[in-house]
Amino acid sequence: MFGLIDGNNFYASCERVFRPDLRNKPVVVLSNNDGCAIARSNEAKALGIKMGQPYFQIQHLEKEAGLTVFSANFVLYGDISNRIVNICRRYCKDIEVYSIDESFLDFHGYEHIDLQQHCLELREKVFRGLDIPTSIGLAPSKTLAKVANKIAKKFPERTKGVYMIDTPEKIEKALKWFPLEDVWGIGRRYFERFSKRGIKTAWDFTQLPEAFVQKEMGILGLRMHRELLGIPQYDLSVPKPKKGIATTRTFDKRTDDLETLKERVSTFAYKCSEKLRAQKSCCRYVTVFIMTDRFKQDLKQYSNSITITLTNPSNSAIEISKAALQGLERIYLPYFQYKKAGVMVTEFVPETERMTSLFDEDLHAKHRPIMQIIDVMNKRLGDDKIKLGSMDVQRTWKMNQKNLSPRYTTDLHQIIKVKAK
Repeated sequence: MFGLIDGNNFYASCERVFRPDLRNKPVVVLSNNDGCAIARSNEAKALGIKMGQPYFQIQHLEKEAGLTVFSANFVLYGDISNRIVNICRRYCKDIEVYSIDESFLDFHGYEHIDLQQHCLELREKVFRGLDIPTSIGLAPSKTLAKVANKIAKKFPERTKGVYMIDTPEKIEKALKWFPLEDVWGIGRRYFERFSKRGIKTAWDFTQLPEAFVQKEMGILGLRMHRELLGIPQYDLSVPKPKKGIATTRTFDKRTDDLETLKERVSTFAYKCSEKLRAQKSCCRYVTVFIMTDRFKQDLKQYSNSITITLTNPSNSAIEISKAALQGLERIYLPYFQYKKAGVMVTEFVPETERMTSLFDEDLHAKHRPIMQIIDVMNKRLGDDKIKLGSMDVQRTWKMNQKNLSPRYTTDLHQIIKVKAK
């Protein structure tokens, strides 16, 4: 049996931990640079606020409906997420951290215990210890556990936050209720294709012949089909190095200045190189993109990207930044007001398995000790103390976060203070 534990409205719930006065009140958490809603409390959903809705469209609700808005505090959310995982490890030895608010639990070998009661105790432990409400779904497969989790979350009064799908009758009932578009991995394209055939629910999908599903969706679709029927196709995943690393930002102000864009792109490239070195990898390709503000249709719109191939795989900030700036100069057009830019590095190889060009100079060995010293000093002195010359030495990149809450659990200077009388 697999379990899926999910933090309810996780980011909003994290903000409420230290603001009990906001319980039962509408709360929204915004994306980077306070762009759009990425988490909503149930009360905020009741106001009609949609996931991904731009902040300027809901700002009036702060006065009209008592909406409280927070800037994303990912350091706080990550720390609380780690605490939830640590509690889960007391109840299940095999865990896959799927995302910041979701973890799969492998309960194979736990047949001797009352798994329903076991998970009710886990949920209660998380709530009492961290004040974070969770939902837990239990089923024979990971995909079906996702369905069970949605049922637990949708009907908390009847399920007490834990729902187990453990019989064919429960599988059929759950899948007949579950919309096909919400199935893990189905995607909009497949949903539109199947809905034209009258296939609206997950149950309708499972009644299709396997040969037809494989023809339409390939082997992944066939596995999804079997998972929904309770036939497990996936075990817990072992963490692997990322296949792509990206650093992107929406600017607090629009700009058409090439030098400003260069400084930003160089900073993003530097951040990508740090992450590469942390996982002891080198990249072959560097992609850079720029785009204008798509929400301002009265302005001229433009977006473009380009991928630069490094002569030799590298994780040197110097080499990656140089490639990114070359790409930027190729795609930059003047007279456009740019709002966002980013750098992505792809096609990784282990640092110890680099294949170098016979004819091109390999600067990796030359730059490696420099990068090591920079990483050590920045770790000791704080992020961004040592920078590339192409980065703004006087400026530390800061996002627009006007409603950022304190880092209560990770910064002693921002720890909550209690006054006793």
